[in-house]
Amino acid sequence: SDGPHKICNQMSTMTPKIVMFTIDIGEAPKGQDMEKAVHQNNLEEMISELAVAMTAGKIHGAINNNTNSRVVLWSFFEALVLVAMTLGQIYYLKSFFEVQRLI
Repeated sequence: SDGPHKICNQMSTMTPKIVMFTIDIGEAPKGQDMEKAVHQNNLEEMISELAVAMTAGKIHGAINNNTNSRVVLWSFFEALVLVAMTLGQIYYLKSFFEVQRLI
């Protein structure tokens, strides 16, 4: 049927869903079908814009994941450096306060 359509899902809204559909494009419109063709062209434009937006979203998601991984690795590296400096300072202070005995 003509007009806008809506997909209703009564199941869980927290799980990801995959929606697949096909669009069949017929011959060039004649006379009365001009409005239908304009609507179809608008729909095609909206679909292509959605595809571009989804691609951009995937790219941004990949960049975010990559940045997150680098931040986590850098944090571990900083923690290791901090522990090494602490142990070095303890060793240095211990040797500084140690009494040297000459026998």
